[in-house]
Amino acid sequence: MFVIVLGILSIILTLHGPVVRWVSDSAGVAACVALATLLPGVGGLVVSRRARAQLDRHPDSPGRGQAAFHRGTASLQLALGLMHAFVLLCTDWRPMIDRLPVVGNWIVVPGLLALIPFFVSILLMWTALYPADRAVRQIALEVYLVRGRPVHPVWSLASYLAYSFRHQVLFILVPMMLVLAATDLVIANYVVLQQYFGWRHAPDVLVGLSALGVAILAPEILRHVWVTRRLPDGPLRDRLLAICRRIGLRCREILVWRSGGMVVNAAVMGVVAPLRYVLITDAMLEQLDDTKIEAVFGHEAGHVKHRHVQCYLLFAAISGCLVTIFSIRTQGLARQDPLLFQMLLAGLGAVLMLKWGVVFGWISRRFERQADTFGVRTLSLIGLPCQSPCPLHDSERHSHGASPRDPLCRTGAHLFGDALHEVAVLNGIQPEARSWRHSSIRSRARFLLALAAEPASHARFQRRLTAIQALIVAAAAAAALWTAWEMQVGSAVQHWLSKILASA
Repeated sequence: MFVIVLGILSIILTLHGPVVRWVSDSAGVAACVALATLLPGVGGLVVSRRARAQLDRHPDSPGRGQAAFHRGTASLQLALGLMHAFVLLCTDWRPMIDRLPVVGNWIVVPGLLALIPFFVSILLMWTALYPADRAVRQIALEVYLVRGRPVHPVWSLASYLAYSFRHQVLFILVPMMLVLAATDLVIANYVVLQQYFGWRHAPDVLVGLSALGVAILAPEILRHVWVTRRLPDGPLRDRLLAICRRIGLRCREILVWRSGGMVVNAAVMGVVAPLRYVLITDAMLEQLDDTKIEAVFGHEAGHVKHRHVQCYLLFAAISGCLVTIFSIRTQGLARQDPLLFQMLLAGLGAVLMLKWGVVFGWISRRFERQADTFGVRTLSLIGLPCQSPCPLHDSERHSHGASPRDPLCRTGAHLFGDALHEVAVLNGIQPEARSWRHSSIRSRARFLLALAAEPASHARFQRRLTAIQALIVAAAAAAALWTAWEMQVGSAVQHWLSKILASA
């Protein structure tokens, strides 16, 4: 759902009207908005009914119902995103909102009003899916009972909607609205800013800087959106802090991410150490033993140590550069040759969809596997006893996991794979299930065991990931230089220097 929310909010942020006006009359626009709002709820009823039917029909094989639910939900989310993208890109919905008397000159208000149908459709979809989601979670609770672990009542509908909205919508919406507010302020004072800085692209640079500032500061806001608290003092906290010292991980705090005992997960957020948080859900603390929590913690630390967050930001910056270059190159073309402009804009949209829909997912899955290897390395670094023949511990040449390209401990790989499997089962996810950003749990576990058995393959994998990161950095640098050329940054710098020297 993250990518759908991000995509729709990106449209609101970058465009203030349709790309093509396929529907412009008020009645037609209202019909399109109504269909986009209501159809996801209807689709949710169908998906929920089919998933529950599978669960009832095959009580000895709940995986069928779980798989049907997750596949149906993914398809439904994609359809929801496409319908609302159509409303924003191909109808006069946004201009109609801008013309409402209530909008006036308020910043952010037009964008938020235009998003109301999108939010309503998400809530309707989740409401329709709730019975199936509840049934899937009840199966997971049975596993909790068998394991003799704490069990909490399944979410009520209100709690389910509140949790889902906080974690899948507000997580993206809050920072994006801050960027939108900055953008609206810049647009409202566009000419004044151009005159003040003596550079026609100064307002665009200010928007980019505001987006960067929000990306850096967002974790301090999102920790409250996700309803977190400090991990209490105790043996586990002491061990996790010891891991941080051992691997050189700097973070502001380790937080408990409250889910009402329903979600077994962990996450890391933050670009810079003073605003970096590692989050562990309450259910993970209750359901996993400490060693497996340390393994998952090591996985999240791997994202930091391998600079995945920075790579994701650079990946996003490339998109921003492409949009900026396109805007400069096609300035005035919409009036001179509307058809050509629409064709070029469609081409840019296709490139961005390919970049985010295919390339980003491909990179993300490999980053997740690299973080998995760091989780295994973490277990070795904290002294997990090796219980089988192992290329890491059988050799005197290696530093017992301190180097990223050292062999992986087989015992650590087995234990980390078990931790992944437990997380999947406890969340009601089939180990064979894949997602856009994650390979299946089963394939990730097999991959770790294969790397542990073949040290040369592990070294090749790490080299390949280093090459991917270098390519992202190079592409971002090239995009930034091209953007600077198009924006005539050199001329602007010369202008400012001459003014400074003249005043001196």
